[in-house]
Amino acid sequence: MAKERLTITLDKEVLKEVDATIDSINVRNRSHAIEKLLKTALMQKTPKKAIVLAGGMPVKFENKLIPKPMVLVDGKPIMEYVLQALSKIGVSDVIVVAGEKAEEITGYFGNGSSLGLKITYLVEEKRRGTEGALALAKGLAGSDPFFVINGDNLYLFDLLEVYKQHINTQASVTIALTTAEKATGFGVTKLDGFKVVAFSEKPEETKNQLVSTGMYVFSSSVFDMLAQSEKPVMLEDSLFPKLAIIGKLYGYVVSEGWVPLDSSNISGSIKAMSKYLHSKRF
Repeated sequence: MAKERLTITLDKEVLKEVDATIDSINVRNRSHAIEKLLKTALMQKTPKKAIVLAGGMPVKFENKLIPKPMVLVDGKPIMEYVLQALSKIGVSDVIVVAGEKAEEITGYFGNGSSLGLKITYLVEEKRRGTEGALALAKGLAGSDPFFVINGDNLYLFDLLEVYKQHINTQASVTIALTTAEKATGFGVTKLDGFKVVAFSEKPEETKNQLVSTGMYVFSSSVFDMLAQSEKPVMLEDSLFPKLAIIGKLYGYVVSEGWVPLDSSNISGSIKAMSKYLHSKRF
């Protein structure tokens, strides 16, 4: 293919990020790095696929056991807000991994056409953990980067910005992170620049820590690294530490726009979500 020589001027910080992608194997030099980054940006403007994790233990809501993503906030299941957020940015194909009481989810959302989506369902016969659930979708997510997102949290931050950083850094996985006043019950991370270098599921210090929001962008190559286990496996315990060691795990910090569902305080979580939705006029 014929090529033309160009002279360009880049910001020093941008140039550092470009140089960081050079490994002398897949990316030979600065010119090759710029070419690959441009091709990636031009070919992958918006994500098309997402995997929604909707398994786990059902909770009691309005005297009925239902999947956590089906807890109602202002008359709609939490997962409906998640799917709307994905559809809004151009995602068209969604794979929902459901568990116990899956019929509550499939019966409500159907094929996803009412939300402008095509939904495919995978049902866990037993609890597999977040990594095990993700492994079920191997072969269905395609070759381009895709979202992986929990179906029981409220996400109102800019999902596309997380995706863009993932593309620019050529990460294997990018985690959306935020600061929590109390980190108890969350996966705590440490960053070095954009790179995630450490995890702690039960940190000694629980105040003002960076925690995972349960929203990620994955590159398809990661499927080959998923654990093969009959026992439940969590991403924070298995895949993420492996990626951190080789420098392919990144974090994107958001300042607001995330409200999790706390199983031990469902009514309080619903109020917090409703209040946030009203404040943003969602």
